[in-house]
Amino acid sequence: MLFRSILSLSLSFAVSANDESSFSFVVLSDIHAFTELSFKPFDDTLSVWIQGKKILKNIKDNFGGGEFVVMPGDGASYGGTPNAKIVSRLGGNLTYHDAVYQAGVNCHSSTKALFNSAGFDVLLPAVGDHELGGNEGFQNFRMGSKLSTVPDYRQAYADGFFRDGQQSGEYIFSTSVAGAPARPVGTMFEGSSFAYRFRNVVIISVDAFRLVGDGDANYIDREQGFGGEGAITCDVSGDHLAWFENVLKSARLDSTIKHIFVEAHLPIIQPVRKVNCSGQFMDGADKSDFWKLMNQYQVDIYFAGEGE
Repeated sequence: MLFRSILSLSLSFAVSANDESSFSFVVLSDIHAFTELSFKPFDDTLSVWIQGKKILKNIKDNFGGGEFVVMPGDGASYGGTPNAKIVSRLGGNLTYHDAVYQAGVNCHSSTKALFNSAGFDVLLPAVGDHELGGNEGFQNFRMGSKLSTVPDYRQAYADGFFRDGQQSGEYIFSTSVAGAPARPVGTMFEGSSFAYRFRNVVIISVDAFRLVGDGDANYIDREQGFGGEGAITCDVSGDHLAWFENVLKSARLDSTIKHIFVEAHLPIIQPVRKVNCSGQFMDGADKSDFWKLMNQYQVDIYFAGEGE
């Protein structure tokens, strides 16, 4: 399963403005295979580590793409794992909040180490619904809901991938991009959305899973086709959207930046071929402000997941 997931969803891109700046990178999505690292972190005897490293090294050795990896979500999957089971597998003594956080930090920091061991030094993920405990976990008023622990899943994601497993650690993607802040500081997405520059390319990773209000009710707008996944909807709005536009605008004003790529877990335009996935989409699709801004600032490629 891991072999099929990685190889069927990996692509190697070559980007160049001229021969001197040519480079390649890899795109992977919806692997859903690294969850066991939540309970056995950095264990290189696990089959997921052994097989994963072998496959990743094969990609690197035969297809290149050593500069960085774009991964639009769901490297791990907590959607079908009750929080009580996570507590149990971590010894049975932690609260739901602490167990979820510890499991996520274990998993994401180990995933990063696995990619590093295969020769991929820079991993640029975008958070997926299953890494936040979705989909049923987003529902309010449902037994087994994980809604109260979504902030813990999100914090663990940020700390595991971007702070070396410590809340007090330095965030690795803090360098401004063309003068724009690399993160939407002050929003709930300040640890899970970021912008990164490599040579003449800017990559913007967006967390599009927004808690509606204070999460006290499920959200659905049937007329507009928004929501439907509990108290969390899928969009980029408010201060988060303002940050996104600032990065796009600043990048386009910088003559040394030739390409802009954006990644988020959610497809925007339908139909999308999908198997064994929740099939979530961005609210508003091509009428959303998010999509309109990408058109306005001529984003070159939008990378999404969900089409396992």
